[in-house]
Amino acid sequence: MNAAALFSGGKDSLYALHLVEKQGVTVDHLITLLPTLPWPSPHAENIEALKMLAESMGKHLTIVDFQREGAFVEALKSLEVDALVAGDINVEAHLAGLQDVCGKVGLELLEPIYGRDTSELFHEIFGLGFKALITGVNLSCMGEEWLGFVISKETSADFLSKIGSVDPLGENGEFHTLVLGCPLYAKPFKVKSVEKKAAKGMAYLKVSIG
Repeated sequence: MNAAALFSGGKDSLYALHLVEKQGVTVDHLITLLPTLPWPSPHAENIEALKMLAESMGKHLTIVDFQREGAFVEALKSLEVDALVAGDINVEAHLAGLQDVCGKVGLELLEPIYGRDTSELFHEIFGLGFKALITGVNLSCMGEEWLGFVISKETSADFLSKIGSVDPLGENGEFHTLVLGCPLYAKPFKVKSVEKKAAKGMAYLKVSIG
């Protein structure tokens, strides 16, 4: 089976990609969606970093602007794949939306972590050696001091002990990440420079990596 995978550069999308490839699915194409949200997207702000991550994995990256009607469906058709991989966990609206899109183009939707317990997933992901830089926080849930914190196997216990009621994977939008190291990359990345920004209740980082 050949698939394209939704790719935000965050831990959930990369772990979903890792799982389906272990199951024998071939993923040569990544799709990054530029959302139409009333607040900034830390993933979209770091699109240049995402290009470097895709190149490190030897995968072709397609960037889709959600503001253009039908662009997502057009992109899926052009890639000539059998399935779409996504890293949703418990947001039903995301799942329903992707099921609708896949139905329009005759693709199977692969959601390998949907419905999983986020605490269990947290330990799986970081136990595998993932290193995820916190690039955005919802200021109503977390302080901006978390920006730049790298969640890893070594720091995971400290992170969990201090986040209180925040979901371990930020599944309610509490925080967003950029994965600097994982088994999918040819090499781990380091942050070269950081620009801190804030808008509409969100604090986030624009980073360059290398």
